[in-house]
Amino acid sequence: MPSPRTEASPVQVAPGLFLLPLPLEAPGFSSFIGAWLCRTDRLCFLVDPGPSATVPALADMLDALEVDRLSFVLLTHIHLDHAGGAGDLLARRGSCPVICHSSAIAHLHNPARLWEGSLKTLGDLARSYGAPRPVDKDLLADAASFSEAGVKPILTPGHAPHHVSYLFRDVLFAGETGGVHADLAGGRSYLRPATPPRFFFETSLESLDALIHTPHRLYCFGHFGSTERSAELLPAHREQLHQWKDLIGEVMEQGRPDPLAASLSLLLERDPNLAGLSGFSPEVREREIYFLKNSIRGFMGYLSPRDAR
Repeated sequence: MPSPRTEASPVQVAPGLFLLPLPLEAPGFSSFIGAWLCRTDRLCFLVDPGPSATVPALADMLDALEVDRLSFVLLTHIHLDHAGGAGDLLARRGSCPVICHSSAIAHLHNPARLWEGSLKTLGDLARSYGAPRPVDKDLLADAASFSEAGVKPILTPGHAPHHVSYLFRDVLFAGETGGVHADLAGGRSYLRPATPPRFFFETSLESLDALIHTPHRLYCFGHFGSTERSAELLPAHREQLHQWKDLIGEVMEQGRPDPLAASLSLLLERDPNLAGLSGFSPEVREREIYFLKNSIRGFMGYLSPRDAR
């Protein structure tokens, strides 16, 4: 069942830019999902409205910011925690264009397969996100041909084949291309890959390189928050992907009886970007272990013999 409404407040990150936290009533998900609102003299647009379960909280925050109308909605990808609420949002707030990868359009218009696949993969977590409502096909537009108001789409497959990042002025909305991030005390960061099956290593590196070479001041994560340190964090994440490939490959070559558990243990021991995990609450640690395992499965699928994929 969708979660009941949870109180949340917009966070102004820069002039005209707001992070809208979307707390889900699942353990460890209070500061994990967020939408981005960008407002100028001429425009007001949203990036990734989040799951359908949190649309009531999203609508409350838009009201608090006195947002009467959205110019358009940008979707980095159509996983439920990023785009599942698009149809519900439009039903509440009125129609506007929804911009996404061309291959995502059919799934947003008829989300039955998306919902079925999400239930199969995520189970109860998908139910916490809530079922997506269809989006009118006439409102859906291909990101590759979208050039309105200075928004520059950048195709960044990897986390998903239909993943798109967006540059607006000096702000880069990157979804999960650069992994999942959390600020820690002392200027440190927690950073993990978002590489679920099916994962293709070379494709992900190409997308990451595209963002590394895109000039920007502020980098906005899908999970969670923003940073002005992307010139440091994105190359670190690139190195992290190589480290994961080597360590997981090492475990698989050894033929251990439980390669998933062995890979997780080795990564927690050797990847410095995961060191902050021990400082999280038990609920957040449990969430992260769940997604760490899913990301490891992506690497394991990539590293398996071709005929086993």
